[in-house]
Amino acid sequence: MLNTRLSVGLFVAAGALVLAACDSSAAPDAASLDPTKCADPNFASAHKDFCVDNASVPETPATEAATLSNGLKVRIVSAKSETVDSNAYDSGPTENVVVTIATEITNTGNATLVFPTAKSNVRTELSYGANHAKATNSAVQKSGPTDLPEQLVAGGSVTMMSTFTMRAGGADNVVFRFNPDSTTTDDITFTNVQTLYK
Repeated sequence: MLNTRLSVGLFVAAGALVLAACDSSAAPDAASLDPTKCADPNFASAHKDFCVDNASVPETPATEAATLSNGLKVRIVSAKSETVDSNAYDSGPTENVVVTIATEITNTGNATLVFPTAKSNVRTELSYGANHAKATNSAVQKSGPTDLPEQLVAGGSVTMMSTFTMRAGGADNVVFRFNPDSTTTDDITFTNVQTLYK
């Protein structure tokens, strides 16, 4: 017959092994996790830090419109790319491709929408090429930019011009990210903007 003290000792040791296996510190590292699984609420709650860092931004083809949670409908009405003398723009000497994007913003809600007074809350960002290089957003032609108005009445529309400079050779995979107020809404990410170039 097995000694009682020995059997209790074996049981305690086996329990310790099970607890060690279940210890959260033994969780897989982020490199072994699949970010696409963050859409599953159970996976997302079990891996909160990982899923926050890998939250996907919905993408919209440049030929389509997107509607924000505050009722603003946004669409790109035109985009053009041209090679120019970089001295005419506030950019570096190697950035001589200018991309101009006209974005129409329509208030589809029932109330007047007030835009933020801090222009830093408005995001207009262009990236391009295989490595998503950031275009320079300060490429304002010396005539000056078109800004958002202070407010937009229900049913009203406004067109905003965004101008960027980038290096030649990055005409593929152009992505335009826009947000009229980053403190209240998510970004809109328009893909394949180069298909709209005139």
